[in-house]
Amino acid sequence: MHAWGIAYDFDDTENRLHWGADRARLARPEYLPFWGIWEAEGWVSLGRTRNRDWMHVQAARLD
Repeated sequence: MHAWGIAYDFDDTENRLHWGADRARLARPEYLPFWGIWEAEGWVSLGRTRNRDWMHVQAARLD
C-alpha cells in the first residue's frame, strides 16, 4: 500500500511494527484527535483495528 501512495507511517521509533497499545505512543489517549482526523477522511489505522503497527494509516479498507 505504501508503494501505491495510499499508506503512511508515522514516528516508527515510538510505534514499532509489532508493538501493541501498551507500548506504542500513538495508542495514548492524547492522540485520539489525531486518529479522528484521519478516520473522518476514511483512513484506517492498523493500530486501532488490529492493535499492531500503530505507525501505519491507510486509505484502503480491511476485510
